[in-house]
Amino acid sequence: MSDLKKILQEEYKKKEDVIFSPQALIKMIEEAVGAFHDVSIENSGYELVEGDTETDPTDETEEGVTVIRRPIIKISELWGKPGEADREIMESLMKGIKGPTVKAKLDSVRAFLTDDPAAAGGDISRVMSYLIFLDTFASIITDYGASVTGFLFEAFLAALFGGRSIQVDDPASVGATGSLPIEDNQLMMQLQKQAEDPDAEPEWEIVPYSLKVLRQGGDVHGSFKNLVDFFVDASPQRKSDSLVYLVVIKEAEKDKEGKLGKWTGRLKFYEFQITRENFLQLIGAPKPVPIYDWVRVRASDAKGRAFTVKPEKNVYPKSVTPAHLRGMPRFKLANGEDITEPTRFSGDDELLWYTETGEVAEVASSKLFSREQYAGLRDKFSKEAQVSREVFAALEDVKGYGSGEDKGQQWTITSGRYRDMKNPDGTKAYIGDLNLDPTLLLTKAEEYTATLNNSIVTIFNTLGALSDNINKYFINQNKPAGLEAKTNAKELKDAVNEVIPQEAIEQGDYGGYIERPEPGERGARVDYSGYTQSRFEENKSNK
Repeated sequence: MSDLKKILQEEYKKKEDVIFSPQALIKMIEEAVGAFHDVSIENSGYELVEGDTETDPTDETEEGVTVIRRPIIKISELWGKPGEADREIMESLMKGIKGPTVKAKLDSVRAFLTDDPAAAGGDISRVMSYLIFLDTFASIITDYGASVTGFLFEAFLAALFGGRSIQVDDPASVGATGSLPIEDNQLMMQLQKQAEDPDAEPEWEIVPYSLKVLRQGGDVHGSFKNLVDFFVDASPQRKSDSLVYLVVIKEAEKDKEGKLGKWTGRLKFYEFQITRENFLQLIGAPKPVPIYDWVRVRASDAKGRAFTVKPEKNVYPKSVTPAHLRGMPRFKLANGEDITEPTRFSGDDELLWYTETGEVAEVASSKLFSREQYAGLRDKFSKEAQVSREVFAALEDVKGYGSGEDKGQQWTITSGRYRDMKNPDGTKAYIGDLNLDPTLLLTKAEEYTATLNNSIVTIFNTLGALSDNINKYFINQNKPAGLEAKTNAKELKDAVNEVIPQEAIEQGDYGGYIERPEPGERGARVDYSGYTQSRFEENKSNK
């Protein structure tokens, strides 16, 4: 086995136990440079925005534009679980996305895409956070089917907000009993009043969220039983005083006939809040419905001309709406008798026409409530400034809730409704849009790369090329790649030395080099923050 293989195998083994600082990285590079002698798998951990150039450490395109390579992020459902290694990695990458709420983070990402990149001041941490956010979110939205997209979006959102934020994939994780959780996430975010006041001391809360990614014009649906159970459940884990729906709409092109076509790359975001107090106004809420009845009219008013009514055609067709008209006779004689033979009407001849009376009635969703049930609930809820769980539990007795093997009905909020909706605090449901057009993202990656220190760009791009070539050597036994890897390692070492001068290494802070105990060993991590090189080496030799 070559010295290179030994070094790399030892370092791969160590990575489970040690997190390396730049100083440790330099030492590793030095060892690798000395050991390379012989030395392609495709991308093994880094990707370009466009294509896979392999050996040029600056990754300049034909137009001379440099694009910084960034880590290929393994999209994982483990992002939704605090404490998992994948979650910790993604959470650390997303810390640069500013904003304590969904709207605030959306605003900051949109600002990144619209602001002058030069204003970023070459901040590599900020630039990488936003580029990785855009790469990852665009992949989640475009590369998967609807159900997988929704599931991965939930995990992504949990990592984006971090802390105690979770993806709810197990009823036990939120103390749900008797039904499936209606919430997809519990997100740790700053209280709205503090988020809007830059001088306020931050306070944080856990907010239940339900997520929907829909095509343009899509309606929001959900289980009536699960939603009622959420507000009735007294478990403190449910955080069940309110539920926020985050609706993401994929805007689509329309053809000449108004039919939806391809996704334009633009997303629209809506947030609306459901509480016990506004539940009846949002879920199965009554809407004005025209009242139909027999109306006495003159023939000239009914048709504007003379006409003949034939009995076999004197019915509303099966395609007509509302549905209750289907099969009903259109006309009767003025005395209320059915028309049994062809009869001609003209001028002032009177007849009865089954049509709208001009009056309307407020009718709640018939699949969720009977009229009596809705009227009783509205009366009961209106007497409560704050609807208690005990009062709200009356919804368990309506027909939409179901019983026994009947799992109940689905509720619906139409796109026209949530687009114009306002929340209990008066804020609009619409919170902004985001353009994920690939051409725009590539252009912004190029512009922001141009603001960065050239050596930093070289570090990321050369590290990507080194990773490619090492894997090609081990997996494909591609010996020419070894020579490239040797060159990559030297260029990487030179670039790191330029960004972190040798004096800083000899006298500087060894923060970030944290040694974990061996598996099964008790004891805390050893943090070498603040150690100089001599003290660091002395401590290591005494262990």
